[in-house]
Amino acid sequence: MQSCESSGESADDPLSRGLRRRGQPRVVVIGAGLAGLAATKALLEQGFTDVTVLEASSRIGGRVQSVKLGHATFELGATWIHGSHGNPVYHLAEASGLLEETTDGERSVGRISLYSKNGVACYLTNRGRRVPKDVVEEFSDLYNEVESCESSSHSIDEVSLSAFGEWTEIPGAHHIIPSGFMRVVELLAHGIPAHVIQLGKPVRCIHWDQASARPRGPEIQPRDEGDHNHDTGEGTQRGESSQGCRWDEDEQWPVVVECEDCEVIPADHVIVTVSLGVLKRQYTSFFRPGLPMEKVAAIHRLGIGTTDKIFLEFEEPFWGPECNSLQFVWEDEAESRTLTYPPEQWYRKICGFDVLYPPERYGHVLSGWICGEEALVMERCDDEVVAEICTEMLRQFTGNPNIPKPRRILRSAWGSNPYFRGSYSYTQVGSSGADVEKLAKPLPYTESSKAAHRSTTKQQPGHLLSSKCPEQSLDLNRGSIKPMQVLFSGEATHRKYYSTTHGALLSGQREAARLIEMYRDLFQQGP
Repeated sequence: MQSCESSGESADDPLSRGLRRRGQPRVVVIGAGLAGLAATKALLEQGFTDVTVLEASSRIGGRVQSVKLGHATFELGATWIHGSHGNPVYHLAEASGLLEETTDGERSVGRISLYSKNGVACYLTNRGRRVPKDVVEEFSDLYNEVESCESSSHSIDEVSLSAFGEWTEIPGAHHIIPSGFMRVVELLAHGIPAHVIQLGKPVRCIHWDQASARPRGPEIQPRDEGDHNHDTGEGTQRGESSQGCRWDEDEQWPVVVECEDCEVIPADHVIVTVSLGVLKRQYTSFFRPGLPMEKVAAIHRLGIGTTDKIFLEFEEPFWGPECNSLQFVWEDEAESRTLTYPPEQWYRKICGFDVLYPPERYGHVLSGWICGEEALVMERCDDEVVAEICTEMLRQFTGNPNIPKPRRILRSAWGSNPYFRGSYSYTQVGSSGADVEKLAKPLPYTESSKAAHRSTTKQQPGHLLSSKCPEQSLDLNRGSIKPMQVLFSGEATHRKYYSTTHGALLSGQREAARLIEMYRDLFQQGP
């Protein structure tokens, strides 16, 4: 673990003196999902007092989103606690009594595609015929569609089987939280002072390596409000943002966070918890200087897809009491070599609907899944269109033309949400666990990694480093380079538990632990 002396300077270097004047390191956490909240809570519990969380949306929770309709709670995002033995999310929920009302049907030790393990899965064809359960295994496309939804990929062909083996399943049953997964989020947020979390605060750019490159304060180029992705080439006065906001020029801040509302927040460290989807879309404009080449390559190689849910609420059930799911089998796809459909046939990617159980809690509700490019098409349709198409599918597969339209529809839209750009990550073909490690590596890199950083700085067309000081942030002779200026967490950064809520939580705790260890050494040196 690096300490503040890793730059080769003594504890009396300017950065350390500035830190002592302020009394506490300033940490900015970007994102108030499970990773961001876990990191923040860990830091506060260890005595860090200058911590700020910037959340782009109007709520906390990230990809956990529980929606209450009537007496029932529906999960648009994370649904299950995956495993119990050693799972920090399970232990948090169990210790707080959140699982006391979980029924036996909401505990699954096997496949978790159903809300209830009780009853019978009804396999139906698009010609309205019932398929025997032992025969359905011959339909490989059905299996592939379910698997791709669970991995969040467009197709199972996109998932690297060799790297997939690195994903580790925690032993024990999978659990649903009847009162909503948001209760876990609320438990993490409990004890975090209200002023620490700022909602509706999207970040435009993270300027790092500022202290070593600009000893008297950061220079942030002004940008035209209509285009946040292109450098205008003009600088501002040192210690001044593009909007004229100023701060103490004598303070040396290695990182400056520029928000979309033009507020500028200097910091010692930034923990980035945004999704892999956001990094894929914005990495060229989100960091100044640009990211090292190996981190950019990891972002490109790792995969993130969209898996959406469609909840349909009916006045009365049209399915039998023994039925726990309606699984769709398209007879004309038995020999198909592809699972990509034209946009107007997006609905063919819906692999079926699960019956939410118990009905006393949820009412008469079906939950459908759709993933990949077809999910993005679904997101562009309005509720009325989606409800009508789903009703026609149910009529077609059951052979019952009298099935009424649902009284209510609720669905997610993770792919088109600009603050997520996908549901969760997976190991794409061509990627490996090593890419996850590279994504998680804090910046700046050690000396051995700086050649890669220099190379990507020259090659990236979207690189936004000021022309006044090209590559000076890499010059060790310019002054102290503070370690761990930018840290990365989130489910996509956990090598064993990517795509899970416990992976997200543990990744936040991991990055907090880096800073806790770093400052434990510094504070022991005394003033």
